[in-house]
Parts: sequence; structure tokens; C-alpha cells
Amino acid sequence: MIIEKILNNNVVITVDPKTRREKILMGSGLAFKKKVGQEIEDDKIEKIFIMDNPNDSDKFKKLIEEIPMEIIQITGDIVKEAEERLNRTLDNHIYVALSDHIAFSIKRLANDIMVQNNLLVEIKRVHREEFKIGQWAVGYINEKLNVSLPLDEAGFISLHIVNASYTDNIGESYILTNVVRDVLNIIRYHFSTEFIEDDLNYDRLLTHLKFFAKRVITAENTEKTDSEFIDIIKIKYRDAYDCSLKIKAFIKSKYNYDVIEDELVYLSLHIHRVINVIKAKIK
Repeated sequence: MIIEKILNNNVVITVDPKTRREKILMGSGLAFKKKVGQEIEDDKIEKIFIMDNPNDSDKFKKLIEEIPMEIIQITGDIVKEAEERLNRTLDNHIYVALSDHIAFSIKRLANDIMVQNNLLVEIKRVHREEFKIGQWAVGYINEKLNVSLPLDEAGFISLHIVNASYTDNIGESYILTNVVRDVLNIIRYHFSTEFIEDDLNYDRLLTHLKFFAKRVITAENTEKTDSEFIDIIKIKYRDAYDCSLKIKAFIKSKYNYDVIEDELVYLSLHIHRVINVIKAKIK
């Protein structure tokens, strides 16, 4: 690979000759005594970043110049761990957003400025797998940098992972979490119960609610289904359907989103399954 630009001794920019896509190459001493136009040995390359969005690429280059290389490398390790655990590829913008977040968190910590994560409980509940990765990430950062970031940071990091999974902005991830939290609370209060969080049906409900929240945020409705099926749900799962109507009214009031009848059907089905398991455990 030919060097197009040298950012520092450890980072260079190259261009793929086939795709013409810009790549950011990282490695210890990668550019030491090198010049633009020279070739980089493959065995010295430790990480390759490809930014599809030119704006993200520019931001990442700027971050590399401003943020300690160790934090960039730690971010890469966290992303790799997250992708392996979740078995999915995260959007490349996480390298920019998470590196910036970690660097800022370290600065805050050095100045004894603590930021409380008010959504920590909800994030633990709604994004359980991502939160576990966030916990691992905090321990990893603390060990590598000899710092003591609090548990609140695990919540913030997990939202960055959620954000990179859905390719939204971090603000939408907060809204998504709030929507899911509010719907879960409506279900909890309607049936005067607590969820069994290790139940497979609860996992299915959570997954559905995340996509439901996404539709609420983007004002995108689902496709229509058979009206006869809707009528069956109203009769067969009446209590769950009544709970879904409460959710519909709440979503309309808070987010001005019209939950169509088909969406109520799927909500009712998931709610019924979860509540049925809880009732069976109580008996």
C-alpha cells in the first residue's frame, strides 16, 4: 500500500487502487522514516479503518491529531470485542464518536467532573448485551490507562454501540431507550407485575420494542395485515390488547405518532407471551 499522507509515526492514509476508497492505516512506528509515495509493509499494519462517509473520515483524521494514539487503539479493541460478541458489523462512525467520548471522559475524570447517566437502569434493561460490553470496556479502559471511570460510562459506551448498530445519531439512541422504557413501564403497571428478564419471550419483546421505537422515531409505519387476524387478537388476547391501546395513547400523546392497528396486534402477541410466562411462574 502506497502512503498518500502521513498523520504521525503510527498513522498514514492510503487509497485502495481498485475501489479508490481512502483507508487509514495504523501500526506502531508504521511511518517511521517513511515518506509520501513509499510503500507500507503489510506486516506492520495493525488496524485498517475505512470510512464510507467523507465527513467521518475528516473527523477521524482530526481526532488522530488531537487524541492520544492509545485511546484510538483502545477504541478499536472495544469495537472488535463488540462486533465479535454481537456477531454484527458496527458502522464505522463509532471510531470517531467513541474515541472522542472516551477522550472527553478521561479529561472530565482528571478534572473531578462526574457526569451521572440518568438512563443507566433503562440501558441495563433495554440493551443488556451492549451494556455487558460497556462494562467490559470500562474495565479495559481503566486497566489500560490506569484510571477509574465509573459504571455510568458503561451506559454511555453501550449507547454508542447501539447507535453504531442502527446507524443513527446518539440522540436517537437516547430517545429509543426512553420509548422502550416507557412502554415496558406501561406493561408493568397494567398487569401489576415484574418481568422475568431471563425469559426468551422477554428478549423477543425487547427486540420488537426496539424496532417499534425506531419506527416511532422515524414516523415509519408497518405494512398492513389481514383484518380478520386483528379481530381474533382483540377477542383472544383482550387484556394484552387493552394494554396495547394504552401504549398507543401514550405514544400519540408524547411522540405524536399514530400506532396503527397492525402494530397493536404484534404488541399484543408479545405482551401476551411474556405475561403468560409470569402467570405460570406464580401458580
